[in-house]
Amino acid sequence: GLFALGSSSSFDVCVGIEVNEKAVEEARENAALNGIQNCDFVSASAEAIFQSKDAVKVAKNDGDDVDLLVRDFPRGSTVVVVDPPRKGCSEEFLEQLDAYGPARVVYMSCDPATQARDAKFLVSYGYEIVSIQPFDLFPQTRHIECLAVFE
Repeated sequence: GLFALGSSSSFDVCVGIEVNEKAVEEARENAALNGIQNCDFVSASAEAIFQSKDAVKVAKNDGDDVDLLVRDFPRGSTVVVVDPPRKGCSEEFLEQLDAYGPARVVYMSCDPATQARDAKFLVSYGYEIVSIQPFDLFPQTRHIECLAVFE
């Protein structure tokens, strides 16, 4: 829930997708503790999220509740934040992401090699890299995090 909760004030609705049910529970608790009402969290595989028939119910910043399928979020104003495991995104997920067509993709990676591989897919779908920033969070090791923004 780190990215959804941290960026929730910039969006009407945020949905965090996490394969780990415990992480979903903790994100919901974190949202409640911080008074964040426009976020919901779903335990699901990212590969299936755009095909899900489970509606997400969240309170918008204006206080109204909304039920939406993830695939029905408005594409022109939707930002998809991706933080995959070291192996990167699956080709199946990237193809679904392309079919969905969000306005922006923010891709955080702990492996620049798999991020570069996935970036080739995103660029082939018509996205451009508008910024990229490495972060050396683990000094004296070969590990870096890298944030890339595609529009």
